[in-house]
Amino acid sequence: MSQLTLIRAGNPVRRFVPALCLLLSAAVSSAAVAQTADRGTWRIYYEPSRDRVQLSFEHYEDGARRHGNTSFGLRPTELRGLPLSQLSSYSGPARFQLVRDAGTFNFEGQLRDGHGTGFYTFAPDSRFPQQLASRGYERPTADQQFWLALHNVGYAMLDELRTQGYERPSVNQLVVMGMHGANLDYMKSLSAAGYRVGSTRRLVALRDHGVSREFIGGLTDAGYRGLSLDDLQQLRDHGVTPDFIAALRRFGFTGLTTDQLLTARDHGVTESFIEDFRDLGYTNVSLREFVRMRDHGVTPGFAREMKASYGRLASVEDLVRRRDHGDY
Repeated sequence: MSQLTLIRAGNPVRRFVPALCLLLSAAVSSAAVAQTADRGTWRIYYEPSRDRVQLSFEHYEDGARRHGNTSFGLRPTELRGLPLSQLSSYSGPARFQLVRDAGTFNFEGQLRDGHGTGFYTFAPDSRFPQQLASRGYERPTADQQFWLALHNVGYAMLDELRTQGYERPSVNQLVVMGMHGANLDYMKSLSAAGYRVGSTRRLVALRDHGVSREFIGGLTDAGYRGLSLDDLQQLRDHGVTPDFIAALRRFGFTGLTTDQLLTARDHGVTESFIEDFRDLGYTNVSLREFVRMRDHGVTPGFAREMKASYGRLASVEDLVRRRDHGDY
């Protein structure tokens, strides 16, 4: 049987052993460890409803923990030698691989009903440095090649950078892009939304700030089309989301500019703040007046006390004036 397929033990394993390192220390051959210093432990969790595997790495180098944990999701079909049927229901020892352009991760461990853990080793692809050099990049160090493989920075991503007209990053910048999730899928998602960033540093910043295709699409659906990258990042940073825009629209605040949205969000004019005033009877208050009341500390509770004291609704001007003078 191929080494990539699951090992079927003669007696099925009936219990999942958390302290797997004691059982597997003899299973990882000295030859496998000798081929690379990149090794560590792994954990896997299969989510059938999403057709997704969450794979976590804990990295070691020379026996010391290095760089903590890395975790990401992938399709089950990306794991060679681990059939879907056995990933979901098999219990026992297993071997499988994750093959990237920069190298291959070899896994040995234990599975039980979609969960697993064990050891991995990394075998760098000897052709990868030359392939990078042929595209105009410097040759990666062994450490850089490990991280490029881990985050799936491969030939397709390099070709997409060239196709979209990005300046050529250094290999270290490629590593940073991978670590931050500014990868091939992210580039393509922004391109599909109509944006070609051009700068890899800017691409990383946008990814870090949460400017996603879903966020852009939500703004587009809300009527905010053709926004600049600066506008998108500013709106995302300040919490102006499609849900926030929809909440304001439910109260009749439509056609707002991005500046008006930012002002309302920055000054704490939330859905609940408006709703509480509407419940008191303040149905004709403008968004600017809500901002003013928020700035002056006029709360729904304060307005309620004023109403109880005077038997009527106070105007926004009266509420602000009395709050500024320390009433109640």
